[in-house]
Amino acid sequence: MTAITRPRPATDRADGGEAPSGGFRGLIWLTWRQHRWALIGTLVLATVLVCWMAYLSAEFTDLYRQCHHTLCPEQSPQSNRLAGTSFLIRSYSYLSRLVQFMPMLVGVFIGVPLLSREHDQRTLLLAWSQDVSPARWLWAKLSLLGLFVTIVTAAVAVTSDHMERSLARVSIGSLFQHEQFINTAMLPLVISICWFVAGVALGAAIKRTLPAVFAVAAGFIGLMLLVQYRYPTLLKPLSFYRQLGAQGDGVLDHNALVVSGGLINYGAGDQPSNLYDASRHPLTGAELERLCPPDNGTGTTLSCFADHHLQQYIEYQPGSRIPEFHLIVGAGYLALAVAAVGALWLIIRRTNLSAG
Repeated sequence: MTAITRPRPATDRADGGEAPSGGFRGLIWLTWRQHRWALIGTLVLATVLVCWMAYLSAEFTDLYRQCHHTLCPEQSPQSNRLAGTSFLIRSYSYLSRLVQFMPMLVGVFIGVPLLSREHDQRTLLLAWSQDVSPARWLWAKLSLLGLFVTIVTAAVAVTSDHMERSLARVSIGSLFQHEQFINTAMLPLVISICWFVAGVALGAAIKRTLPAVFAVAAGFIGLMLLVQYRYPTLLKPLSFYRQLGAQGDGVLDHNALVVSGGLINYGAGDQPSNLYDASRHPLTGAELERLCPPDNGTGTTLSCFADHHLQQYIEYQPGSRIPEFHLIVGAGYLALAVAAVGALWLIIRRTNLSAG
């Protein structure tokens, strides 16, 4: 076996200065030296996000006060500022998307390089042949970087939650919609921690930075789409029949999530129209057209639906369930993080140091 050249003492730095000696202080210094640009970049991005979201929250709160603590009337100056082409809403859209993808960036730029870079640069043997055991080296760096991720993403999560709730008070949007739901409470924090640990585990398993980055991106997007598709039915939806043309249904609150039954399939032939007659018999598209022929833009179709007492069958999740759904989704991501830690431990135990 080829002899290993004894590494330079830990007290020597490449720039000629003195580095902290071994132990926890030395690991702090090492973590900073190896990850400083990723940490600085993350801190700058988080600061920009927090400040920008705080500004938008203040603007939305001001509009809420101007509209006398209710939804802003249509065509009012306040409502125009909430239009889709306004600066406020475009800024909100960009920020909301950034917060949604922040966990992936954490996993890619902070999680993956922790071990994959050591494999890429063939320095793993050097790193683990010092006076600190491999396990202590790993868990110390994982804890330090994890603490940084927790603090930074917690600040983003709190500000994002405040922004989403401030906008929900002056608009017709629901906090149960996926784009808002995933950015409220502490989900940005929990998901970021999950993908940080998953990034470390994937970097250790794949042992190459670029493939691990693609794995994190693919896993994040795939899981995000799965959650978006499945989360409305994590609890059994409630249901009711809604009379078309009635003034309010008295059931759906502002933050309710309609799971099914909100669309009318007009002209669907023999397919269900999603409407029911007064006796709650389902109507096909053809039956609906015979009952209420097309109005060719005259606006009589909806009044025809109301005159015949047609109803929609609505399945929904009430807004009061949002905290429960946050707990369920958050617990799922935490379980994935625990599984990633377990996988990481097994990978480290089986790592062949002689391979570098």
